[in-house]
Amino acid sequence: MKKRTNGIKNLSQQLGNKDDHPYPDFDAMWTRIEAARNEKDEPITSAAPIQTKSLFRGRRLAVLSVAAFVLVATPALAYIAGKWDFIYPSGVKSALYQGFGQPINKSVTNNGITLSMDTAVSDDNGTVLLYSLDTGDKEEREWVFDKFEFKDNKGNSIARFDDETAIKRNWNKGYYSHAWEEENRIYKGFFDTSWTFSGNESNVQLYVSGLQAYDYVRKPITLDPHETEVQSFPIDDGGIKDLKVQVVKGEKGEGLLKYSLSYTDDSLFPIVDPQIHVKKGESTVKPIGYKMSSPIELDGQRERGSQESYRLDELQQSGNTYEFVYGIKGDRIEGEWNFDNMILNKEKSLQASVTRNLDIPIVSADGDSIIRKLIIRPTGVKLEIENKKEFRRIPYRDVSLLVNGRVLKGWETYEYAYTPSHGYKQMYTFRISPDMRLTGETPIQLLLENEIESHRDYKEAIKLQNISDEKQETVVDIVGYPVKLTYFTKDGDLYVENESENLSFSGVTQTYMKRGDEKVYGEVLFHQWEDNWLDWENSNKFVNIYRNFKGSETDLYLYEFEIRHRDREKKVKLQ
Repeated sequence: MKKRTNGIKNLSQQLGNKDDHPYPDFDAMWTRIEAARNEKDEPITSAAPIQTKSLFRGRRLAVLSVAAFVLVATPALAYIAGKWDFIYPSGVKSALYQGFGQPINKSVTNNGITLSMDTAVSDDNGTVLLYSLDTGDKEEREWVFDKFEFKDNKGNSIARFDDETAIKRNWNKGYYSHAWEEENRIYKGFFDTSWTFSGNESNVQLYVSGLQAYDYVRKPITLDPHETEVQSFPIDDGGIKDLKVQVVKGEKGEGLLKYSLSYTDDSLFPIVDPQIHVKKGESTVKPIGYKMSSPIELDGQRERGSQESYRLDELQQSGNTYEFVYGIKGDRIEGEWNFDNMILNKEKSLQASVTRNLDIPIVSADGDSIIRKLIIRPTGVKLEIENKKEFRRIPYRDVSLLVNGRVLKGWETYEYAYTPSHGYKQMYTFRISPDMRLTGETPIQLLLENEIESHRDYKEAIKLQNISDEKQETVVDIVGYPVKLTYFTKDGDLYVENESENLSFSGVTQTYMKRGDEKVYGEVLFHQWEDNWLDWENSNKFVNIYRNFKGSETDLYLYEFEIRHRDREKKVKLQ
């Protein structure tokens, strides 16, 4: 995802659109879960993982994209190591075998649906509940609770979700998710919250009511993968009117599958994520990288849609079939599944959890950041970084930890820091393997590589002269880098392309002109996560369009660009 954060940041700053962020595929984290929950008196054995994949990724991705760091920093109980074998992330698996947590083993059955609280784990930095949901399904569906509320021992609500706010979660308080376990045909899930309690023990309550199912519909489509024009397919079901698909050829043998939908009712869109499956016999051809959901351009029109990258030869292979998978509302189950008295105990985990307030400054070309907290837990390490400048993040593309000579990779989430400067607070989570055990004395360094130097609202104007239907070119020096601008008019609109032969220069996504004190921004023809997202690190060409342009010359301004310092790195001692 690191290759596309710049494009996301640019668009959100310029247009204020908070709904256009793409989401990484976190399904791999949660849906590959080991087989059945055994009876607690059976011997503990480690079984091979079941590989399952939810078709409805929309709700789960929205849930996990912002808050996925929480589970990675949650310990779990060793006695269930053979029952909950999370293949990813490794930090959870590590904690399972270290023996943190306690059994709950409480179940409630209502209307034939059984919800079981299997395990609770708490430490000074959070609490997690592992649960099972037995709906009697023979095949996977998507189930959403009407209400899911967690309360403390005084009855105060810690986190509450309902069907109206399922994807508008308060990430600071908690979230839940569950996934289909094929072998035993049940759903296994977790509720995770950063809430904790003073002392070693506390009573908590969980109130759950109502369940709504969403069923899968698989509709074959006669897609021609060799056709480069837009192909349309009527759907007329599930609130979807029709589907439009376009195959775009990329570099290095890649192909981009782009598709958009028109809706008669888009109320399911936040929960059900329709998608195209490429089938080779009974197998599904796997895409390359992440699925991106954002406004895309099809046939010259910008529409809300998605795109996935495939190997072009696999996408176009003879004998492939293609199906469109979406969801419709299924069964609705009324009832309550309430747990009034669950005792949480964090005594075991206190010895394995360390929180350090660091306040270490990081001075870089893009402004100052401060490393606020280092949190060590049985599952890994979490790092909190606060940035002083508005809309800024730590300007390094690669962030990792050095622990006793080993490199730990992780991922980043972020939120507004609510500071006077309105900067971002970033959270980096680094998972550990089962053979590692971190303590307050373990040497840890932060490794920052590939520095990105940002320039915003570049003040020097670029003069475009002799503007006509004939292409004009000019090369200008921008902070020491040659930038070629090509400009021309077509059907009354002015097109301005910019690129550089030096790939250390990122290119300029957005340009603008001035009309008095007003800034007139160009319409971006394509973004970094669209036509050239396949190889963004080796591409820096962008196009802006100014509609109904009049005149033969103008001053052009650069809104934002970056310099990629691939050779720069910094090490910071954390403990």
